[in-house]
Amino acid sequence: MLDVALVGTGGMMPMPNRWLSSVLLRYGRHLVLFDCGEGTQISLRMLRWGLKDIDLILISHLHGDHVGGLPGLLLTQGNSGRTEPLEIVGPPGLARTVEGLRVVAPRLPFQVHIRELHGGDCFELDGLVGTCVEAQHHVPCLAYRLEVQRARRFLPARARELGVPLEAWKRLQHGESVGDIKPDDVLGAPRRGVAVGLVTDTRPTSDIAELVKEVDLLVCEAMYGSDDDQPRAVERGHMTFREAATLANQAAAKMLMLTHFSPSIANPEVYAPNALEVFPNTIVGRDRLTLSVRFSQD
Repeated sequence: MLDVALVGTGGMMPMPNRWLSSVLLRYGRHLVLFDCGEGTQISLRMLRWGLKDIDLILISHLHGDHVGGLPGLLLTQGNSGRTEPLEIVGPPGLARTVEGLRVVAPRLPFQVHIRELHGGDCFELDGLVGTCVEAQHHVPCLAYRLEVQRARRFLPARARELGVPLEAWKRLQHGESVGDIKPDDVLGAPRRGVAVGLVTDTRPTSDIAELVKEVDLLVCEAMYGSDDDQPRAVERGHMTFREAATLANQAAAKMLMLTHFSPSIANPEVYAPNALEVFPNTIVGRDRLTLSVRFSQD
């Protein structure tokens, strides 16, 4: 199972009731943060999923509303007693940007590892596999797909038939061979995990549609609510509600969650019909809205 929380749903600037766009994902004992604008840690505190133990931070691009909260978050993690290394991944220029931001957070009790990604690159974290493609914005920007892998079912009857001692079962489940018995001998067929797409600050593209094909959940920017704002979306490298829904439809996503709303949109729900007409399984996000994406029953 994968839990998803919209930490913030705003674009450009934080508002009194809407923090900047950020997403927190939780699976097992791991936490992954997508983008970290100004004030992100405040909403994280309100969410109460934990803050110190975030394992991985994904950055879409290097505009201030997506990275401005990093120094404060790092300092808070350090003051909370974190000692484990933290990995931050993102587009080219990330290392220089983080180095600059850390002028105000020079001493931390943990290491920060930076990895700059290009379209097509992959990364992993203990059962999580991530891929990315280049988005279409005014600066280098990445869209992500995250897949939580699912363990293959252990077949006790097969293990007994092969004479595997009970105390050796866990070794096989963890991928070790026991004598001549290999894990494949006692494990069922591969099972589908769960997949989430994270897309912001971009025009819809065929590469992104392919990246997020058949995801269980697509978290996607919808900067502008009205169809009349489509020319502005084109000019500024964003999407309207209808365009985000069209992307979800093209990708055959199972569910769409909209986020990253313009400060000019006081109530995003007003524009929900523009998305629902195209993709009925659409949720208009709000700060700290959470949902769980569950494994299929097989």
